[in-house]
Amino acid sequence: MKLIIMRHGEANTFGQPDSQRCLTANGIQQAHLAGNWLSQYLGADNSIDLAIVSSFQRAKQTYQEVSHSIKSKREESSDDVIPNGDPKMVHDYLDSVIANDSALEYLLVVTHMPFICFLLEGITVDRCSMLFDTSSIAIVDYNVKTHKGKIEKVYHPQ
Repeated sequence: MKLIIMRHGEANTFGQPDSQRCLTANGIQQAHLAGNWLSQYLGADNSIDLAIVSSFQRAKQTYQEVSHSIKSKREESSDDVIPNGDPKMVHDYLDSVIANDSALEYLLVVTHMPFICFLLEGITVDRCSMLFDTSSIAIVDYNVKTHKGKIEKVYHPQ
């Protein structure tokens, strides 16, 4: 199965509570291009089985933009994949979701820094992490038996 971990697009930096910050015009464009890239990666079927999206506005807007290029069979908003979320708890939650639905092939998480780095480190065999630019994506080939995976592909916006 593939875990697709994505950081939100570029957001405004001032004027609102963190949870309400919106994407900039550049962030919308970044998310759009990332959605196109993800669509090419997914190929003809072009669908995600489950999208888990942070409850923060900029993540919701990113997912909305990405969803112009890909389809999701199910989606859920989560207060757990926010910037200061608990990556171990989310890893356990992902494993639970995967265990209860053996048909899952593609699971997308749209989230934030620094959470995304810690989540990636926790789910990879070699505890690999990376810094995510806005709208960056890491695709992890995830082994449902070992609860770990390897980074298969990475997308960074131009």
